Amino acid sequence: MGMRALVVLLAAVAQANEKTHLRIRKGSPGSGAQVDAVDGSPWQPSAQQARRGVARDDGDWFAAMAGELRKSLNDTRFGKRAMPHDAMKARNLLRHILTKEKLRDSLILVLGGRLYSTQQYLHADKAKKHLLLLAAIQRRFGRLPNVFMIHETSSAGVCYYDKRLQMIPTTVIAKRGGYDDCGLLVPNPYFGRGDVGTSWAATIAELQDAANAVKERIPRVFWRGAVDNHEPSPSGRYPCEREWGNYARLESLALTREHPDLFDSKCNTLCAPRDEAAHPCDDLPYDASMTAMIKNNMSRVRDDVMYGERDYANYKYVLNLPGKTDGSYSRNLNHLWAVGSAVLLWDGPVVEWLYPALKHGETHASVSRSSAKSVVDDLQANPMKYKRLVEGAQRVQRELVSPEGLDRYMRIVVQELRKAQSQHLILDAPEDVASVFEGLDCAKLGLMETFVIHEHSQQRRYVEVGHRKVTDCQKFVNVTRWAQSVNDKDWLDEIKRDLKNDRDLRYNLTHSSAGDAKERLLDLEAEHAAHRMKIREVCTACAKKHCSVKTLDFCKRASRGYERLTRIPQHHNHDGRRLLDGGRGTYAVARAAVFRNKWVRVLMMCLDILGLVVAAVGVGGLLYVFREFHRTFDDTASGRRKRANSIDSSTNLL
Repeated sequence: MGMRALVVLLAAVAQANEKTHLRIRKGSPGSGAQVDAVDGSPWQPSAQQARRGVARDDGDWFAAMAGELRKSLNDTRFGKRAMPHDAMKARNLLRHILTKEKLRDSLILVLGGRLYSTQQYLHADKAKKHLLLLAAIQRRFGRLPNVFMIHETSSAGVCYYDKRLQMIPTTVIAKRGGYDDCGLLVPNPYFGRGDVGTSWAATIAELQDAANAVKERIPRVFWRGAVDNHEPSPSGRYPCEREWGNYARLESLALTREHPDLFDSKCNTLCAPRDEAAHPCDDLPYDASMTAMIKNNMSRVRDDVMYGERDYANYKYVLNLPGKTDGSYSRNLNHLWAVGSAVLLWDGPVVEWLYPALKHGETHASVSRSSAKSVVDDLQANPMKYKRLVEGAQRVQRELVSPEGLDRYMRIVVQELRKAQSQHLILDAPEDVASVFEGLDCAKLGLMETFVIHEHSQQRRYVEVGHRKVTDCQKFVNVTRWAQSVNDKDWLDEIKRDLKNDRDLRYNLTHSSAGDAKERLLDLEAEHAAHRMKIREVCTACAKKHCSVKTLDFCKRASRGYERLTRIPQHHNHDGRRLLDGGRGTYAVARAAVFRNKWVRVLMMCLDILGLVVAAVGVGGLLYVFREFHRTFDDTASGRRKRANSIDSSTNLL
């Protein structure tokens, strides 16, 4: 009887494995299967969402995304200790994370609007950009509630595991295998490279301007990017599970080879597809077109021209493909919603944070190797369907991937995490925070505070974050007492002293709403603006009247010594610069601004010419005097030589 039960169990396991294998094959971006056999949905993420019981609300997209977050938090794989329901267990959870190096190095702690992580966490570029995203949200929209979260930066999307806690809720930027993978979806950090408040807002405006400037779009599907391969493992095994993205990209290039009138999908940065003969993948076989492309060295689908994001607006259709590294998300999708074109998403199991709000035929069109041509032909023949997709993409841009949409979603993530792990019981009161860090040595924990540095690129956008070590736990706890101790003089003095002594004018994220008295006190940006206005008023006054040398010297020192404060761009066109127009206030520019009157400038030019004439006459006079002196000296010397010769002649005669 026992042997029979064992055989039945093994058969059931084998059947389950076969179903999983089939699901993976259907789910691969390169499979070409557009319709899910179970749900009949033309887009795999929608089919997954329906199976999970998460309803899509067309009137409130954030309700569906919040529902997916709650579904992910109810994952039975999470250990009970990782999902506490009282203050003591929540305190023990955070203390355990702080004392375990592996978990601590993936921790993000938000307290009082300040961001804390570890030095090891900051080594990854994507990790720094994720912190910048949180910092930019707070800087523009106000503080996030106090929260701690474990964050995974890879595109595969995995949850952290601890022997004591088991699986731990982890924020991820994508799930390669679909919603059933572990983790809480959050935006990738490439919206303005993390600077969602300033840089991303400016990028959106530029893309929308480009879209409005286009009079007629090219009726083809546009994509540019890289096609790559992977290194085999030391044992010689090729990672076929990570090849989905490159395979999908190669399939889109094959569509260009077959239908160049409809598709303009080419590789321009890297064209190095997998060698199928050396590294075959059973689920990802090359067809005749793909093999022919590789045999011809990708010559017909290679483009050496580099395109900017604005160039996408010239096409009626823009395509998003899975990433080349893991076959997961692609940052290319971030800007596609704003270019005014219809967005096409390559069908696959990969999901991102905004996918619960999307729907095939309304916000985008789902395509695959086998369906892409028919989908594009249908959109070409039905202008109303195309218009609906364009309007849907514009709504996605307006409601989801705008700075306001990113802020709203991140606040939903924070609130759901706080509720699921009872974080509000240990982070909102200063005595509770103190109890968490009681007995811990902050110098050994390696915590770092992250803040925005007011550093601009050529596009006048702040793009970096700065860091400061936390060495004293008691001082750290006192700093986080923002909600209960508005008049904490020591803390306010410390912040002012740091900002006064720091030339980079770091923003410590200690201000939010203008109505709060303490916020007004800490609103250093207003103080900087007032200082800039004072400098500008003094210096631009010199454009209407003659200023003293002392005033001009002040303008010169202000524009140079406070360059990071005023952020006046440096130019090389000295003739076209004026203080009134925001040019750099050097002495030469200030002098030019003083003499703006035409006749004054003519008079000064005449005086300059007169000065040159006087100088030339002076130099000529000096040369004349020198010549006469030299001639007199020569005559005197010649006379002396003649007299000496006459004396010598007389002596010889005697």
